Amino acid sequence: MQEQKQFPEPVEALLLVLAVFAISILSVFSLSLLNQSDLGNPETIIQNTRYYYIFGGSLFLIIPLFYARFRGYPIRRVFRLNPVPGSVALLSIPIGLALTVLSDELDRLLGFIITVPQWVYEMMYPLKAETTSDWFLILTGAVLVAAVAEEVLFRGLLQISLERKGDVTRAVLLSALAWTLVHTNPYWAVEIFIMGIFMGFLAWRTNSIIPPVIVHALNNFIGVWMLNMNLEESMQWYEWNGHVSPVVLVIAMVVLVWGLRRISAPYQEVSEQEYH
Repeated sequence: MQEQKQFPEPVEALLLVLAVFAISILSVFSLSLLNQSDLGNPETIIQNTRYYYIFGGSLFLIIPLFYARFRGYPIRRVFRLNPVPGSVALLSIPIGLALTVLSDELDRLLGFIITVPQWVYEMMYPLKAETTSDWFLILTGAVLVAAVAEEVLFRGLLQISLERKGDVTRAVLLSALAWTLVHTNPYWAVEIFIMGIFMGFLAWRTNSIIPPVIVHALNNFIGVWMLNMNLEESMQWYEWNGHVSPVVLVIAMVVLVWGLRRISAPYQEVSEQEYH
């Protein structure tokens, strides 16, 4: 009797990612056609987009879960739904903060080379909240659902299938690249790709999506918070001539290196014990 496969092949995982992406786009397009009568109303478009964040993001989670169940793959192993020590989860918070700061400065530096068109910023309008229900929809869809669903699919199923067929570095890079392409935003592609590399490393090192989910959700939350809050006066310590303050950048880099070393330590010890 042939042994049941435990993990998908990389091509199979990639095709699933493409299928999920295509289905989510078609679903959003279909829902737009159903609401065609209201397409001229900007408020309706913005409100519908908030629902799409939840609906479209959920597809990145629901479809792969059903597919894995249909194929008989062990859900917990395939999607890296493994627990981590509380210390590892806590360390993911300063790592996420440091990455967000460094990504912010990278975005400012790239802004001198590539001019981001106005329509890119207009895409952020649905993330502006005016009511409690707005906050609920945004935080649920753009922060929580997006973080969990995307990490399950990319740092879980896709990356782990690549890891089992090649070296870890290539697996992390390819999963980060696929994640970047799915965002379909060339103006922020560099920042997204680099963030994906760090989250891929965390997923591989801890064999869990919990640390990258925390980093991902924290980054999204800070982006939403900064977009909605008028913090120019209270954030003067953070700014310096159109850049992030050098002091803040140094602290962020130190925290990032420290956090990655601390979060890796227990797993390195386990690897060394297994080796000996």
